[in-house]
Amino acid sequence: MTGKTWRVLIIDDNPQMAADAQREIVDVFEQNPDIDVEVSIETDFEKGFNIVKDGGSDVVVLDVRRDATNLTPVDETVGHTVFREIREARFAPVIFWTALPEKVEEEAIAPLVAVLGKGDIEKLPAAVEAAITSRTVDTIADIENHVTSVLTKHMWTELGPHWSEYTDGVDPATVAQVLISRLARILDEDREHSFTAHPSHRYIYPPASDMRAPGDVLRAPDGDWWVVLTPACDFEQKKFELVLLARAGQLKTHKKYLDWVATKSSGKWGELRKDVLMATQGRYHYLPAFRDIPDLVIDLENVRSVTADALEAMDAVASLVSPFSEALLVQHSHFRGRIGVPDLDPELIKERLESASSASA
Repeated sequence: MTGKTWRVLIIDDNPQMAADAQREIVDVFEQNPDIDVEVSIETDFEKGFNIVKDGGSDVVVLDVRRDATNLTPVDETVGHTVFREIREARFAPVIFWTALPEKVEEEAIAPLVAVLGKGDIEKLPAAVEAAITSRTVDTIADIENHVTSVLTKHMWTELGPHWSEYTDGVDPATVAQVLISRLARILDEDREHSFTAHPSHRYIYPPASDMRAPGDVLRAPDGDWWVVLTPACDFEQKKFELVLLARAGQLKTHKKYLDWVATKSSGKWGELRKDVLMATQGRYHYLPAFRDIPDLVIDLENVRSVTADALEAMDAVASLVSPFSEALLVQHSHFRGRIGVPDLDPELIKERLESASSASA
């Protein structure tokens, strides 16, 4: 895959069982030319957590129960507690390998959190491989390394040499804003280069802020869907009394969708595609289904203003990312600001052009 060696940490207070798991994982991956693993053991749960917290492992195999010793009583929750602490400290895929799978089965999130019984030792290598091939660990590491590189370079090449100009008359801590702005611009450029058509690239799910913004997708208490159209500056300056929303109805109830379903003709599909699904002008704007969001069609003709209290009562489900949120506002501006004019008579134009072309022949 990437040529790296993946560090697997087994946290289990039973040395013999931990060694059996280590041998099982190593033996299977010796036959795998694409993935190299290094498997280590820690029999102390607290020390194991510290290794994970400090970034010393990529995948964790975690027991749940700690057996009784001369100094400590049996603890059937220690592994679960360590898992929760890992979740607070950093991201690392976890494979529960336990005689008490029922204690943690609600934590399973394949392929990032697996739950196996002690009798399923032969399934450990597959669970480790699934965690590795999910690409989550190296994706996060790549982002962290990129962020560190951007900040380090900007500090040494720009902020450092011009420190007095950046801090003149202000608290030096304000350079954080300069770094954040620099980082945001570079990450935004990277994001735009990696855009795909997948719906997950269109939404921030759930919203990253409690403050509303244009393009926020809201669900009202009655189940209706709405999208915010009020510009971001109004929210940031807290100068709004009313917030403008556009109704987003489900695609399956839209007339053009129903016309296509009824006929399945290429003509009706073309109308649905042009006027709804791919529209960047006009009345409709399509939002693809993702997670709890069904296929929706924003109707820029169906808008209403609501108070802050009414807005607060709505559930903010997701936010449209840039540039999709800006594109929606531009479409709304064009639609609301359009001016109707009489159409030219194409037949008169045709007659004139034919006459002119005949005269010049």
